[in-house]
Amino acid sequence: MSSEKLSLLDSIEPTDSRTQEDKKETELTDFGYSRQYKKVRISVKEGVLEKEQVDVIVNSTSDKLELRHGRGSKALLDAAGAGLQAECKQKYPMGIQKGDVAVTGPGNLRCKFIFHGSLKRYGSQDAEKIHMAFISKCLKGLDSKKLSSIAFPGLTTGLHKFPKKVAAKNTCCALAQYIDANPNTRVKEVRFVIHAEDKETYEAFCDAIKVWDLNPNLGIERKEICRFKMNQISVTIKVDKIEEERVDMIVNSVNKSLDLDKGSLCKAIITAAGSKVAEECRRDHASGVSEGNVVVTSAGNLKCEKLCHACVPPHEQKSNDVSVKVLQKIVIKCLEKADKKQLTSVALPALGTRYNNYPPRVSAAGVLKGIDQFSKSHTRSSVKIVVIVLYGGNQHEEILKAFVDEAAPYQGACSGPERGTQEFCRQQYQIELHPPEYWTEYTSDKSVKSWKADCDDDSFKLLDVDSTTYKAVEKLVQSTWQSKKLGHGRDAKGLSDLNYTSINVLKVQRLENIDLYENYCHFCSSLFNKAGVIGVFDKLSSISQGSKDIFTTDCLEEDSVLKKELYPEINEHFLFHGTKPETYKKILSQGLDFRMAKEYGMFGQGVYLAESSTKADQYTDPRTTRNKGEKRMFLARTCLGKIHLAKEKKEKLQRPPCFQTGCESDSCEHSERQRCDSVVGEGEWLFREFVTYHHYQTYPEYLITYDRI
Repeated sequence: MSSEKLSLLDSIEPTDSRTQEDKKETELTDFGYSRQYKKVRISVKEGVLEKEQVDVIVNSTSDKLELRHGRGSKALLDAAGAGLQAECKQKYPMGIQKGDVAVTGPGNLRCKFIFHGSLKRYGSQDAEKIHMAFISKCLKGLDSKKLSSIAFPGLTTGLHKFPKKVAAKNTCCALAQYIDANPNTRVKEVRFVIHAEDKETYEAFCDAIKVWDLNPNLGIERKEICRFKMNQISVTIKVDKIEEERVDMIVNSVNKSLDLDKGSLCKAIITAAGSKVAEECRRDHASGVSEGNVVVTSAGNLKCEKLCHACVPPHEQKSNDVSVKVLQKIVIKCLEKADKKQLTSVALPALGTRYNNYPPRVSAAGVLKGIDQFSKSHTRSSVKIVVIVLYGGNQHEEILKAFVDEAAPYQGACSGPERGTQEFCRQQYQIELHPPEYWTEYTSDKSVKSWKADCDDDSFKLLDVDSTTYKAVEKLVQSTWQSKKLGHGRDAKGLSDLNYTSINVLKVQRLENIDLYENYCHFCSSLFNKAGVIGVFDKLSSISQGSKDIFTTDCLEEDSVLKKELYPEINEHFLFHGTKPETYKKILSQGLDFRMAKEYGMFGQGVYLAESSTKADQYTDPRTTRNKGEKRMFLARTCLGKIHLAKEKKEKLQRPPCFQTGCESDSCEHSERQRCDSVVGEGEWLFREFVTYHHYQTYPEYLITYDRI
C-alpha cells in the first residue's frame, strides 16, 4: 500500500473504548490493513476474491442464485466452473430469501465451501439489518463446519448501492457482535478482499478497521405519522432517514462556511451523497452561504436530483417568535428554489433542532408555517409534495410530538392512529377521495369530485408511464413468471406448441379513469369501515398455516413505486388479469365486470385474477388460435378485504361466503359485515385463484403489452 494511504489511515484516531486485552493495534501487513480483535485476525486487502485460499469464500448474488448476476459473482463462477451454477440449481431450485445463506462446494476454487447470499438495496426496508445478519450467519456457518478462515467481498457496496462507509462500519459491528457473543468461536481469520480498482471501498474498509466504531448504523422504527393537505401541497410527516428519501430535492442544514462535516444531519446526508457534493460546494460556493439563505447543488449518490443547503442562524433565545419567522422564511426559500427548477417533491428535516438547538416546537412551527405560506402564495407552483422527515437524536420523541401537535390544525387530527389498526381504518373511511399522487392527468391536488365536475369529455386517459414505473412493472412480470408451469393445465392448451419460455414487455400504460377510480375508492372505503368495526383483515398467510403471502406483493421491493399507495389493512394488492384483443378496450372504459364472466367458473361467476404472469398469459388469446403476436394483460389494483380460503371447487358461488361459525353460505341472511369479500382458491391446482364478485372491487391500473419469446 502506498505511503499516501498509510498517512491517511494514521491520521484517524481510534474511538474503540474496549480494553487493550481485547485487541491489538491495527497494522499494515502483506494482507493490506489488519487488526486483531480478541482471538480473530481481521484483514483488508486488495485482490481477487476467487483466488483466495481460505476455508470459505462468500459470494453476493441474486435471490434466484443466478451466479452471473453481478460482476463479482460472475467472476467467481467463471473461476469455479459451470458445475457451481448447476449445484445451486439442484440444491436450491426455488432460490433463497434475502439474507439467507446457500452453501455449495468450491468448484475449482481454493476453498472448502462457498457461502452464497442475496442482500437488499440500500434504503429498502431492513437492508442494513439483513446485511449485518448475513455476516453473522456466515460466521455461524463457518463455526458449525468447524472451520476457521473466511473471505468476504465488500458486501453491499456494488449493486446494492450502500455508501462505502456505511457498509464498512456495519460490517465491523456485525463482526464484533458475533465475536463477543461467541467467545469460544473457531473463527481465527476474516478477510475482506476488495478489487484493486475499487479504491474508495478499500479505503472505507481500512478506515473502519482502524477506527473500529462499534455503533451500528441502525436506528429507530421507521413509519409514516400522518398525511394532510396544505392547499395544493400534500404534506407527509414520517420517521425515516432523510438521506434515503426518493424525492426531487432534499434540504440539508449547514453552517455559514458550508463545512459539510459539521452536524449529524449534514454528515449523514453527505456520507450518502459522496465526496463530489463537498467538492462542488468548495468550487462553486467558496465563500459559503449567509445565515438565512440557501444554495442548491447536485445530489451525488442520493435518490434525488438536487440538494438545497440551508444556513440556519443560531436560535434567538429571547424570542421564539423571531426564530419561527426565520425558519419560515428559510423553508419558503427552499420551496421557491424547487419551484424555479420545476421540481415536484421536497424533503425537509426538523430544521435547527440538532446543530442549532432550536426547541422542537419552534422548529415545527417554523417549518409548517413556511409550507403553508408558500402554498398560499404560490398556487401554481410545481411543488406538490413535501415530506417532513424526523429521525433519531436525544430529542426524538419531543420533536415528533411537536410536529404532530403543530400539524393538527392543518388536518384536524394529524396525530392519527398508526397503520395496521382499527383506528387507522376508521380514519381512512372519513378521508376525502383524491387521485393517486403519481397520476399525471388527473392530479392529486384536486379531489375526485372536483375532477369529475370539470370533465366534459371522456373521463379516462391511457398514458405511457415513466421509466421508474415501467421498470417496476416489468420486474414484477418477470419475477412472477413461472416457466416450469408454462403450457400445463387445461387453460394452457396450445401454448406448449409455440415453443416459448418467457415473455417480453413492450409497453406499460397507466389507466387514469376517474369514474372507475371513484367507484373503486368507494368500495375500498366500505372495507375500511368494515375493518374499523370487525378488525383489520388477516393477510393470506395468517389465515392458514400452509398458505404463502401473495406472490405479486411478495416480489415487490419495499421502496417500489407499486407499493406507494397500497393498503394492506384491507388486503389491497396488485394482481394480473389476462385479456383477449377484443376485450381490453371495454375494460379500459368499463372496468372488470364480473357480470360478463362465465356463470360457472371454478368458484362461480366472478372476476378471476392471478398472482403469476404465467397464469395471466394463458387467457390472452383463444386456445384454438395460439400465436406469438402482441398480447395484453392488466396489472389490476385489487381490494380483497376479508378473504375466504377455499380448498375445493365451489362452482355455484354467486358471492363470497359468510364467515360466521357454522354458516359459510353465500345465500344466508347475515349482513355484509359478516360476509367475506373475496375467495382465494388454494387446493391441489397448478395456480391459486383470486376471485372477486363486485363490479368495483378491482381497478385495472396498468395495461401491459408484451410478446412471447
